[in-house]
Amino acid sequence: MNRITIKDIARQLEVSTTTISNALNDKPGVGMVVREKIVKMARKMGYQPNYFAKGLVSRQSFAIGLIVSNIADPFNSELALGAQEKINDLGYNMMLFNTKHSNENEKRIIEMLISRGTDGIVLSTALQDDPNIDLLNEMQIPYVLVNRLILNPKKAGRIDSVSVDSYGGSYKAATHLCRLGHTKIGIIAGDMQASNAILLTQGSNDAFAEFGISIRPDLFVECGFSRRKAFQAAQGILAKKNRPTALLIQGDNMALGVREAAYKASLKIPEDLAIIGCDDISISSLAGIELTTVTQNQYKMGMASAQMLINKIKGQNQSGSSSKIVMETELIIRNSCGFNLRGYVR
Repeated sequence: MNRITIKDIARQLEVSTTTISNALNDKPGVGMVVREKIVKMARKMGYQPNYFAKGLVSRQSFAIGLIVSNIADPFNSELALGAQEKINDLGYNMMLFNTKHSNENEKRIIEMLISRGTDGIVLSTALQDDPNIDLLNEMQIPYVLVNRLILNPKKAGRIDSVSVDSYGGSYKAATHLCRLGHTKIGIIAGDMQASNAILLTQGSNDAFAEFGISIRPDLFVECGFSRRKAFQAAQGILAKKNRPTALLIQGDNMALGVREAAYKASLKIPEDLAIIGCDDISISSLAGIELTTVTQNQYKMGMASAQMLINKIKGQNQSGSSSKIVMETELIIRNSCGFNLRGYVR
């Protein structure tokens, strides 16, 4: 079978090869309706760009690296799917890397991607004062942070990012627990060097303060964004004589670990323990889990970060300022918070 070319697509749609090329390479001058029609036809006909030939002309690899901490976490899986769809649609290929929550692994991956001439990097693992950010800036490789921010204003101004309103989402979740009448509330936090954990904690603490509630130090546990470690943290908290009646958890995957700990402690959710997660991964809505949570739009974050990076690679942001997208959050109320047990009306 002969390889499908842009000439074949142009012939099928009765438009010029220039229009086809501009649409498939995300260049200006093609309307959105026409662009979508061309992309749809290219997929239907099985068009595959010749990346080798394009690379020889443009000196690009047409390869983008996505770095996550743990691909087994459904949050990262959904983020990666969104990034891959947009990257492929724009004529690039994606390479996915897993750091296993190791800063050294992150450094090795970045150095390898740079040495292989990768066009850009989407990074979802950056921490505050991360030396690998300095490495990326020094090597002048295009990169975008996703689900992460550098909060130091002296550094943040130069960094492109796609994130969500973690502060606002956590504020809503904490307020909801307070309105349900909870006063003994615990927090199982992620990595407090990560911007989202910092902002989630600030949001919940500010909401609690408005209700005159302070979190006992022994009911705040930082455990990293790990289901296993969240399980261990919850075991410790739930074994306390004066245990909390509710837990705010900074990730849905972590919340699954907390559910397991509650089960092993013979505690019913939500009758004995109300829980709220954060992410709204696909499993959270399943019958029997029905986790109250805060949406994070990880699929859309993946798509937006890929688009932002490719715009940067193509030099489409000539303003000299950084690009920043902050997506809205929403509290999704399900059974795990016990709203129906406390007379709460949605």
